[in-house]
Amino acid sequence: MINSNFRSDINSLRALAVVTVVLFHFNVTGFSGGFVGVDVFFVISGFLMTGIVARGLSKNEFSFISFYLARARRIIPALLFITLVLLLVGWFYLSPDDYVRLSREVDRALLFLSNNYFYKKSGYFDPGSHERLLLHTWSLSVEWQFYILYPVVLFFVSRINKKLVPISVVFILIISFCFSVFKSNIDSSYAFYMLPSRAWEMLLGGVAYYASVSKKYKPSNVWCQYLGLFFIVLSVFIYSPATVWPGIAALLPTVGTALVIYANKESFLTNNIVSQKLGDWSYSIYLWHWPFVVFLLLFDIEQSPLITVFLISLSVLFGALSYYFVESKSKNLLAYNNRLVVFILIFVPVAFALLAAKLIRDSDGYIARVPENAYAVFDQANNKYHILQNCHKKRSSDDCIYGDGKIGAIVIGDSHAMSIVSSVTGVFSGNSVLDWSNSGCPTINGVQVKDVEPSKCNDFLSSRLNKLSNYSGLPILVANRFSSHFSGANEDKQSSRLPRLYLNTAFNEFSDVYVDEIYQGYTETLCFLAKNNPVYILKPTPELKLNVPEVMGRSLLIGQEKRVSVSLAEYKERNEIALRLLDDVASKCNVTLLDPIPYLCDAERCYGDVDGLPIFFDDDHLNMRGADLLKPLFEQRLLIK
Repeated sequence: MINSNFRSDINSLRALAVVTVVLFHFNVTGFSGGFVGVDVFFVISGFLMTGIVARGLSKNEFSFISFYLARARRIIPALLFITLVLLLVGWFYLSPDDYVRLSREVDRALLFLSNNYFYKKSGYFDPGSHERLLLHTWSLSVEWQFYILYPVVLFFVSRINKKLVPISVVFILIISFCFSVFKSNIDSSYAFYMLPSRAWEMLLGGVAYYASVSKKYKPSNVWCQYLGLFFIVLSVFIYSPATVWPGIAALLPTVGTALVIYANKESFLTNNIVSQKLGDWSYSIYLWHWPFVVFLLLFDIEQSPLITVFLISLSVLFGALSYYFVESKSKNLLAYNNRLVVFILIFVPVAFALLAAKLIRDSDGYIARVPENAYAVFDQANNKYHILQNCHKKRSSDDCIYGDGKIGAIVIGDSHAMSIVSSVTGVFSGNSVLDWSNSGCPTINGVQVKDVEPSKCNDFLSSRLNKLSNYSGLPILVANRFSSHFSGANEDKQSSRLPRLYLNTAFNEFSDVYVDEIYQGYTETLCFLAKNNPVYILKPTPELKLNVPEVMGRSLLIGQEKRVSVSLAEYKERNEIALRLLDDVASKCNVTLLDPIPYLCDAERCYGDVDGLPIFFDDDHLNMRGADLLKPLFEQRLLIK
């Protein structure tokens, strides 16, 4: 048993945790569940914090100020350093929009509100999240919020009766765990990011602390340790981004971690020089590895095995340097007994970083620093039909109508329909266009979406379909990102593989049953539209997987030119089910299919730009330049009397 205050077994758990997270983020085969490393960190934090608070309360000498300053000494210096480095690097290599986004992330990271911020933006496993340089700071925010509240709760319980403190920890753990299981199934993003659904993991560390100091009979220390390590390693290999998380599944790595901590056993597995060094450097490695992962995506660098090994090694090197020259040095620098001096030394630099971030936002990312040719490319990301966006923001039961005169056509679909409305409106000069598009909502009557408001898409679409008879005979143009509804997004290999759509019961995989249900839902709805109206369906536009303006613009920043494209063969493979669906609907329901490929692609590939300027505002949505390319198609087919 380990008797000193330093626990080599806990340090090795830190090493195991950071290794699994890093290998997962770099897409190393076999580590599909490496994200559980964060859960391991949570249990460790809960154990250590419970020990600090419990010992202080038992001796009636616990100080809130000392506790919070100690946490600040530990967490803030390395975090502050990397935010400043990223702001400096971003000046030279980020687009104005990216730079503004980074400044917001710096704010939230240093104020420990990252988890709230990223929850409102997107899910952790969603493709869009993988371009956020400080995404990984969400876990630090969860821990900091726990640090703020936890000692307060234990303090007030101890004022009532100190014997109730362990009981209260177990009680809150049970409530948080039940809430986590519930939320994981109805709002997985909230469950992943937010403290109420994560607190139980840290509280489990608290239970491990109270169990370890208990004088009651203890099981074999060796077997506890081995079983715990087995649970952690098993979870790394059997889980994936498709796993409902945290929920019940998170019990495996967290209980495993608690068992290792409870065992308090020193062995070669937990006390060797590699695990101890990685454990020492783990916090800084965690901070540094993610920006390297993001830069792979930002600059479209092909991730070969050699590149992967190099960047992982670089992450460890930077982590070690940060540990010795930032963490250790700041620890010595902040070793003052005067708490006011410590407060000033910590928070004045933080205030400086927050001010710098604000100046970046106020100046729109300092556009003048970007070369004109690069900015022209970046700016195509903003070349959207802003009239539509403004109308959608305030739209409720009212419809959006663009143009003048009588309604000449109706556009229905998701955000892919939204991206072509400007082109359709331009074609129907002298008439107006009725917009029934809604982002994220496929043209499937009765569809439900795994979200805070599961029925929001159906409520919108069904209310429009109920008044379709008022527009009998008007041409309807339908556009959707069909393939994402059948098989998920294709932007990133680590994207969540959980279907968001369902008609009756939610699905946990893109199974044949799921595909059949969505296929049937599309067929019935599209045929319903065609009963009294001529219906035109736009076949899928290419999905280029990479943000076209950003990739092209960033390449120009480093003196290179790069085009983004997919082959026609890849397009056909990606859209196989969607194209079969549309052919079936065309033959059954007398709808007309419109093919965008001749207007957007050559004989072999589909490119994201024309004449050096993007025709997409991201990876799969046409901007107004791209939508204008389809005007001849719409003029030829939609205007036929």
